[in-house]
Amino acid sequence: MPEHIFLGRTERSYIDVILKDGTYHHFTPRVLSVLLESHRVHKFKRSNGWATVGVDPVRTAKKENLNHHYNGQDRRGVRH
Repeated sequence: MPEHIFLGRTERSYIDVILKDGTYHHFTPRVLSVLLESHRVHKFKRSNGWATVGVDPVRTAKKENLNHHYNGQDRRGVRH
């Protein structure tokens, strides 16, 4: 039985990536996310063509959003 049957879709899907050092690779979406966060990616291939980091819109997890800290006034328990 082929091993790809046991792998989930994300583990089987690979994305073509060109790193800033000019090397060409195939990475999983999870690895691409890590490389994007560490600013090592120059381009990666989407279904509609190549996306260039710094030119085309790229979604990345922002650290400030992961902490969910609110710096405004604490309004819990305040009655109006």
